[in-house]
Amino acid sequence: MERTEEQKLAQEPAMVKFGGKDYEIKPLPLIKATPWRRKFVALFSDVASLASVTTDTPDKFKEALGNILIDKPEEMANLFYEYTGLDKNEIEQIATSREFIKAFEEVVAFEAPFFGAAIRIATRLQRVTL
Repeated sequence: MERTEEQKLAQEPAMVKFGGKDYEIKPLPLIKATPWRRKFVALFSDVASLASVTTDTPDKFKEALGNILIDKPEEMANLFYEYTGLDKNEIEQIATSREFIKAFEEVVAFEAPFFGAAIRIATRLQRVTL
């Protein structure tokens, strides 16, 4: 179920489906969300650097591709379970990749106000310092 913008702003729980079964995801309180955001940023910084590996070095490209398609999704899944508290074994038995990505997007949406604010602040600071 897609949440409305008002529901996202109000930080209402998100409902997601895995294997036809509904699960509720609630936003974390700041004390838990802050360390989670640090892990999220670190993970996706790694993915961005891996994406810049070129085909000029086939072995490095193959390693980067394996990292992006196998290792990093596993780390992403671990971040998801850390955030939601859902049972990893249960979900992995029934979830498709598409369902999982939609659910992960809901988790990121809970923390998006912080990411958006950081970008806006950095943009304003850049204008001030130029």
